[in-house]
Amino acid sequence: MSEEQGNPEENKPIDLSKNQNPEPAPFQPIDQGPVTPPPFQQPPPFQQQPPFGQFGAGGFGQQNLPNATASLVLGILAIPACCFYGVFGLIFGVIAWILGAGDMKKYQLNPSLYTESSYKNAKAGKICGMIATILSLLFIVVVVLIVAGAIANPQLFDEFIKGVK
Repeated sequence: MSEEQGNPEENKPIDLSKNQNPEPAPFQPIDQGPVTPPPFQQPPPFQQQPPFGQFGAGGFGQQNLPNATASLVLGILAIPACCFYGVFGLIFGVIAWILGAGDMKKYQLNPSLYTESSYKNAKAGKICGMIATILSLLFIVVVVLIVAGAIANPQLFDEFIKGVK
């Protein structure tokens, strides 16, 4: 057997157009050991959770609707405010209704961006605002009818007042 047949790889021409080493070897300093990446380190415990109110608790990147809490607070305040001649209840109720409806629309356009709990708060604020607005309007109508009745028939109103006492 000849030398050419015994070791055929040695006698083949080298093709320089092909890159036989796709990745170059990493640089290693002579005096140091092998280069290894540092071990994974967790951040301190106080940095693991986002601060309160930042991007909500529902998921990564989710945030609270901007007016959900305000809508809920105004809606809750509007219900007892109906007793103050209906004016404050009407004002708070209409504002809560508008803010809640706007936030519900924002959530329905892109639900993955906002937390579900803030959507529920906006919905509850809208419902409380609707109830307070209706109660306030009824209270205002009753007050207007009483005043109109007192002006139209003062003697009947005086008798009614004496009967109440």
